[in-house]
Amino acid sequence: MRHASSWLVGCAPQLSFALAGLRTVVRMYALRCTQRLLRKLRVQASANDEAPSTTALGDWFVREYNVGHHRLLLCTSSASLLTVVIPARNLPEMGIRLAAGVRELLAALGAPLSQIDSEMAAMGSARVARTNSRSVLGSMNDMAYMADAYLEGAVMPAGLLAAELKMAEAPCGPISYRAPVDVALRLLREAS
Repeated sequence: MRHASSWLVGCAPQLSFALAGLRTVVRMYALRCTQRLLRKLRVQASANDEAPSTTALGDWFVREYNVGHHRLLLCTSSASLLTVVIPARNLPEMGIRLAAGVRELLAALGAPLSQIDSEMAAMGSARVARTNSRSVLGSMNDMAYMADAYLEGAVMPAGLLAAELKMAEAPCGPISYRAPVDVALRLLREAS
């Protein structure tokens, strides 16, 4: 079994070096996977999985989500509860597919290109970690129920973005009954 701290998921490392003091700043976020998904990845979560995220939208929680014979991953931002659904094929590359899905969703939600590019740069490297928030996991269950309704009879994968857009508008209790889209766009503005 591989150790998560030494296993970067599907992303090229993005390192920036601050000239003042020659201090290294690693740009990285966590893919917080459920236990079941960690077993499929054959990854043991590291003991140091509480390192802060460098992305405006925070870490991304990931769980399996199936619609009929389609094997998918439901990915939810810890900071905004914005949810992206991506194909589950080739699990070690889920970081690449997540970044592409986040880019597509943020563009569809009308985020400025400069803010999207900044978030994509911050999502350059991912580390695998355990889930650490029951609140986010509970919200993911709610998003899965909504996705079930929105994807019923939808053509895959074309229906995924439409479902994501609808989920982005749903008020969520853990973020004071605001919509994930409003929280996400605010976080992106504040980070730029």
